[in-house]
Amino acid sequence: MNNLFKTTLGIALTLGFAQCSTAQIKAVNSAEYALMSNSVEDLITAKEEIDKAKINPKSAELPKMYLVRSDVYARIAGAKNNELLKGLTNCAGLEAMISIRKFHESTLPKKAEEKESGIALASNAFAAGYNEGINYFATKNYDTLCIYYAEMIGIFEYLDTAMARNLANNKITKATLTETYAQVASMHSSKATKIAILQGLVDKGNTVPAVVEGLSRAYLSTGDTTKAENCIRTALAASNNSDAMFQILVNFFVGIRQEQRLFNDVDRQIGIEPNTRLYYTRAYLYESQGKYDNAIADYRKAVELDEFNYDANFNLGLALMKYETRKLYDKRSAAVGAKKKLVDEEFKMLFTDAKKFLERALDNADYSTADQINICKALKSACIELGDKSGEERYTALIKGME
Repeated sequence: MNNLFKTTLGIALTLGFAQCSTAQIKAVNSAEYALMSNSVEDLITAKEEIDKAKINPKSAELPKMYLVRSDVYARIAGAKNNELLKGLTNCAGLEAMISIRKFHESTLPKKAEEKESGIALASNAFAAGYNEGINYFATKNYDTLCIYYAEMIGIFEYLDTAMARNLANNKITKATLTETYAQVASMHSSKATKIAILQGLVDKGNTVPAVVEGLSRAYLSTGDTTKAENCIRTALAASNNSDAMFQILVNFFVGIRQEQRLFNDVDRQIGIEPNTRLYYTRAYLYESQGKYDNAIADYRKAVELDEFNYDANFNLGLALMKYETRKLYDKRSAAVGAKKKLVDEEFKMLFTDAKKFLERALDNADYSTADQINICKALKSACIELGDKSGEERYTALIKGME
C-alpha cells in the first residue's frame, strides 16, 4: 500500500507575498526559499523557519503560512528514514494534513497560485498522513488513528482528480475512509469521545451501516439502550428500510437478548424487501415461540431463496427431525397394517429430507468444531433411522475425529 503514495513531494511554490508586511511573513518566505533546494539540510532550515512563523501571532493564521508548513512537513514525512531528520519526523504527515486543511478552510485572501498549489499539496499531505497513520494499526493505537482519519476525511475533497482516481483504483474513497474511521472510533478508549465522533458522523449524514452500528454499540456501552435503538431506527427510516440497516436492528435486539421485540419489525421488513436472511430470522423467532409449523415453513423459504444459507439448512434439518417426527410418532402409534407402512414411508421421506439439509449445512467450513459435531450427530441419527449403516459409520468416525 505504501508504494501507492510515492508521489513527488518536492513542489516549489511560486514566490509571492500576501497582503501584509514583509516583516510579518519573513519566516514564511525563508522557509519557502529553503524548499527550493532538495537538500535535507535546507529542509531542516525550512522547518525551523516555518515553526517560527507558526508561533508568531502576525503570521500564525496566514493561509500562506499553512500552505508552506504543509509542504515542509509532507517532505519531512517522505524523508523520515534520513538520519539527519532523526527526532524531527514524529507525526509530520499529520501536521501536513492539518496545515493544508487549515489553508483551505481559511477565509483570508489567497492568491490564485496559492490556491493551485493548495490542491497539489493536499494530495501530498494526504499521502504522507495516510502512510504515517496506517502504522498505528499494528500498535492498536486507535485513539491516535481517530485523529489521522478525521484529517484524511477532512482534506479528501481538496485532492486533485488524479490522486482521487488513483485512490479509488485502490478502493480508497471517502466512503471507505469514513467506514474505517467509524471502526477505529468504536475502539476509542474514551466512551464520550467515541460517541462524539460517531454521532458527529451521523449528524453530517454519514448514516452508513458501520457508523450507525458503531454509534449504537457506543450508547449500549454506557447502558443507554433507548438511544442505541433510536439511532438505528432513525437511520433505518432514512435509508428507506434498507436490508443492510435492518440487519443492524436485528443484531441490536439479539445483542440485548430481546429478540421477541423483533417480530413485528421482521414481519414488516419481509413485506418491504423479502430475502433469505429475513425469512431465516422470522423462522428463528417462530421457533422460539413454539410455532414450529411456521418456523419450518420460513426455514424452507429461506433455503428456497438461497440454497447456500447454511444456517437455514442447519435449523431446517434439525427442526424436521425434532418437531415433525412428533406428529409421525403419534400417527404411527394409532396406525395398523397398511396405514402403518404408509407412516413408515413418511418417516423415511422426512429423515431423507432432513439429511439433505444437514449435509448442505456441513459444507460450511466456517462453522465451529462444536457446530460441526452437532451436525454430524444429527446426520448420524438420520442415518440410523434410515438404516444407512455406511452413513452411520462415516459420521461416527467424523465425530470421533473432531472430539
